[in-house]
Amino acid sequence: MDNIIITFEDGSKCEYRRGVKLIDVINDIQGDKDIICGSFNGRIISYDDALTRNGKLVLYSINDATGSRIYEKGLIYLFNVSLVEALGKDTVVKVRNSIDRGIFFEINKDVTEEDVKKIKEIMKDKVKKEIPFIKVDTTVEEALTYFREIKREDKIKTLFYDKNSFVTLYKFDGVYNYMLGNLPHDSSILKYFDLTLLKGKGIILRYPTIYDDGKITKYKHHEQFFNSIDECLEWAKILNISSVGELNDAIISSKPGELINLSEAIADYRLQQIAASIKDKREDIKIILLSGPSSSGKTTSARKLSMYLKTMGLNPLPISLDDYFLNRDETPLDEDGKPDFESLRAIDIKLFNVQVTKLLKGNKVTAPTFDFVTGKKVYNKTFQMKDNDILIVEGLHALSEELLKDIPKNKKFKIYISPLVYLNIDNDNRINLTDIRLLRRMVRDNRTRGYSSSHTLSTWASVRNGEEKYVFPYQDQADVIFNTFLVYELAVLKVYAEPLLYQVKEDDPEYLTAVRLIKLLDLILPLPSEDVPSLSILREFIGTSYFED
Repeated sequence: MDNIIITFEDGSKCEYRRGVKLIDVINDIQGDKDIICGSFNGRIISYDDALTRNGKLVLYSINDATGSRIYEKGLIYLFNVSLVEALGKDTVVKVRNSIDRGIFFEINKDVTEEDVKKIKEIMKDKVKKEIPFIKVDTTVEEALTYFREIKREDKIKTLFYDKNSFVTLYKFDGVYNYMLGNLPHDSSILKYFDLTLLKGKGIILRYPTIYDDGKITKYKHHEQFFNSIDECLEWAKILNISSVGELNDAIISSKPGELINLSEAIADYRLQQIAASIKDKREDIKIILLSGPSSSGKTTSARKLSMYLKTMGLNPLPISLDDYFLNRDETPLDEDGKPDFESLRAIDIKLFNVQVTKLLKGNKVTAPTFDFVTGKKVYNKTFQMKDNDILIVEGLHALSEELLKDIPKNKKFKIYISPLVYLNIDNDNRINLTDIRLLRRMVRDNRTRGYSSSHTLSTWASVRNGEEKYVFPYQDQADVIFNTFLVYELAVLKVYAEPLLYQVKEDDPEYLTAVRLIKLLDLILPLPSEDVPSLSILREFIGTSYFED
């Protein structure tokens, strides 16, 4: 037969000639040049790829997680090439963290507003020229030779541990690079971006995320969050590990246990500092509010903090916001008519506020425990605060202004917890902190609830939406930010996560995400968990934590 049948995501079907290119299909159905790429039978394809058999086609734009990720990678490539063209070949640029709907880049030169304007103009010019991102398949040895010639030690370290015979590079405007994952067909799609200069620090590259309805939001500087990133980079210097290549070097050394213990010691020291600052204000502070996005390690952090406070003469009383869920039949519904467990409205705010206010006045209260089997609160805990007692409230919404708004600010100490990743693949490829949390959650869900990896991956978008609404907007209100990322953790998580990811089959909607995470873990050597301390935050996810009930 000369024709094939293409099935679209909505179930509709169209007949095309065999060998039709993706771009022709796009133009035929909507002519939308903002489609970045597609996936055909579970494989990412670009505009020029030909479709030669029947199959299912899914199209991705900047408003989809998959399309947004590919857009970001292309934009980073475009930015790097344009920046070097503007500032000179001796310029070294390193991709760092995502921050306020953008990506922060560290640059080895003082950059001015005029420089930023010039970079932006060069980027826009390259977008107009529709410069292609060309795939170049080559041997790993040839790639290593090339990167040695241009003195890219970061690339050399990464590729040294790639034991495949071949590797895919990309060529854009005469510049070759190793970029993990897929890139757009050409630069014409990369028309939505803006640059913000942070004097003395670097540049923020901003573009519309999937939460911004296709718009570039105005940059809002988060000073405390940014300072925490700086602190993380100091941790990387202490450990002498800032890339996966350097992590692999440490793993194959004779003392990988030393890497684990040093990483844990750095994190513990920071938590002890937080405990000390609370102790110094013990006359004022009566309640500690601890929050962060999913799988940040809130439970272990709260319990370790309690331990440190006890050594300083305080007696922490733990309260989990999860115990104040409304009974399940009272849970509000989301826009799809499903129970919205991520919403603040799923919490019995009135009961929580009343009981905490009574506790702070020295009254006795009978607090609930939420029974997740029956979906109801069970009142089985009696509390009454004494002189040295201090409440520790842990939960997704703990920093929300709707909680305890009548209690004076000086009586509350707010902690925002998140894994702030200071480990890169190399200078051009970052590791997304949401991927760290996703891997943690997947391993824990499978261990504690028996969930498949596909189940966790399929619910992740809902979790992320809840965080965007109910967690991230309150991070600036925190008194302190605590980083729960451990530089060695991906090497340990690899052992647990890889078998789960390989269970996701090609016909599964989550297949592309599973493949992407497998490719990330492929870059990292495995590390056995025997040396991970029982008090480690990582134990909350892989098991045998000292704090497990």
